Amino acid sequence: MRIDFCINSMNGGGAQRVLSVLANTFCMTHNVKVISFSNESAFELNNKIELANLHNGKIKNHTIRSFVNLYNHYKVKRNRPDVIVTFMPENALISIPVSKFFGIKHIVSEHTNHKANSKFYKKKWTRKLLYPCADIITILTSYDYNFYSKKNKNVVIIPNPISPLKKNRQFENRKKNILAAGSLNRYRNKGFDSLLHIAAPLLHQNKEWCLTIAGAGKEGMNELKKICIELGIDEQVYFPGFCDNIYELMQQSQIFTLTSKFEGLPMVLMEALSNGLACIAYDCVSGPRDLINNEENGLLIEDQNTSAFQEGLEKLMINEKLRKKIAAAGPTSMKPYDLPEIVKKWHALFNQL
Repeated sequence: MRIDFCINSMNGGGAQRVLSVLANTFCMTHNVKVISFSNESAFELNNKIELANLHNGKIKNHTIRSFVNLYNHYKVKRNRPDVIVTFMPENALISIPVSKFFGIKHIVSEHTNHKANSKFYKKKWTRKLLYPCADIITILTSYDYNFYSKKNKNVVIIPNPISPLKKNRQFENRKKNILAAGSLNRYRNKGFDSLLHIAAPLLHQNKEWCLTIAGAGKEGMNELKKICIELGIDEQVYFPGFCDNIYELMQQSQIFTLTSKFEGLPMVLMEALSNGLACIAYDCVSGPRDLINNEENGLLIEDQNTSAFQEGLEKLMINEKLRKKIAAAGPTSMKPYDLPEIVKKWHALFNQL
């Protein structure tokens, strides 16, 4: 089978990470192509995968230029796949009309909850007018099912996959590091500015601890560094930038924090649980509630309750027994999301089409 994955760019992000994992897996048994409309790429793809960067052209409007480039790409018959899997509605706006014109089966894969940035007119009208034309829509959690089932009769819940780890570093050998990760230019949505204010008094009281916020985004990094200086914690907070192997950083840390205002099914939280970190997350819309059983494999905090989050984070920092207990439960809780199990679900969709 010939499978094309379509996304705006392969720069750092959870959806891009999921795409890279799926593409690298399916290329072992299928002909796989990754189509993007940007020259940027932050993920390593198997050399069996064909890459098509359709970003060039004289048309200034990015959406129109991308539409024309994809149309011209598929106008050549040998370029057409059996199925195209489009990540995110911005790309569905481009790919659904083109795929329907050329008779290509189409799967739209959503990677955030339907309320996130729902006021953006492109998302709103793409979902309303074009999603009914897709062959299948995949979503991450049951939270979105009712919303999307009104757009399309074929809606399937397929969570993000994680690659099973062969071995976790012993907890005692990890640094007293609190880890957060995500796009730094979206630091308000990710709650990194709030996290710095939450962590500041705890870092002052516990000098042996540090905080690392990993992710790409120069503008966001500069703003967050300013906050660190204002709070007097700049010597305990580190910004390593985008990490192409986040696993190594997780294996060196003990606590993971997720302070997002909204998510889909956060890949980074799944990876943190799988890597045996003591996780604490807001019960935001949506995702963390699907992954964390409070005080069993993590701490689930009332959404955007900063004082409760600070209290929970402090509890993890000073209570080593609790920290170890929660961390130890993480990997087992992620077994249902192991890559082989999720791949079976995708293969079932391909066979259906």
